Amino acid sequence: MTPPRFPFAAGVRAVLFDAGNTLLWLDHARIAAILAGRGVATDETAVRRAERAARPRLDPWLAGARRREGLDVARRYAEFVLEGLGAPPGGDTVRGHADAVLASWPSLWVRPPADARPTLERLVTAGYRVGVVSNSNGTVGRLLDQAGLRDLLGCVVDSALEGVEKPDPEIFRRGAERLGAPPAACVYVGDFRSLDVLGARSAGMEGVLLDPDGVWGAPGSAGGESGGGDAGAAVAAEDAEGAEDAQRAASGVGPARSEGPEEFRAASLAEFAERLLGG
Repeated sequence: MTPPRFPFAAGVRAVLFDAGNTLLWLDHARIAAILAGRGVATDETAVRRAERAARPRLDPWLAGARRREGLDVARRYAEFVLEGLGAPPGGDTVRGHADAVLASWPSLWVRPPADARPTLERLVTAGYRVGVVSNSNGTVGRLLDQAGLRDLLGCVVDSALEGVEKPDPEIFRRGAERLGAPPAACVYVGDFRSLDVLGARSAGMEGVLLDPDGVWGAPGSAGGESGGGDAGAAVAAEDAEGAEDAQRAASGVGPARSEGPEEFRAASLAEFAERLLGG
């Protein structure tokens, strides 16, 4: 069955993608090998499933973090993955395994999914401008080049080089400007609700959540097991977004994001392109 076309598709002229977990996946096989070397019985498939299931749990931490590329966020991410593999929360064992993964963390974001280049080629051939907006450490352009994707991208906006991180609307606006399109004519594709979907909407563009395994709950739900502090961070993020919408409305600009609770998702980059282009 052909998935329905996105209702906003007709107005889109440019597509901005996240890098990590979107155009560049974590190397789940290397993580499995690192953990196997420490006596953890696992494999690539199990690590991939645990990593994807960790994203909704990590999302509130990202929403409330001072720096989204900080070591504390990466450590929390790794610990959630380990817990998804059956490790008990906390304790020296989990911390030791997390440290082993984090020692290779910057070099793990190197594997483009099989549909990454075909999706970009299809969009460019159809006349869309495509680019990347990423929370990164200054190396995402090089990584995309090494992955064989950089030549198709009209811009690469790296938070470390820009001095601003998602979900700040400014970094999305810079991406749109460098593609020569207004935010309202752009759509952003990423793997985290707070950073990617809500961040894009706060900048005036639509956001699509990439959810390969269907692990995300409905918008407004906790999305995973988290403490009260996590939920509070998520509420604070949404309150901030609402405040920005109100400010824009008062100035006559209008709401910065789509109205209503609908959230757009795709299971893969290929499905996203199919739903944008309409077959």
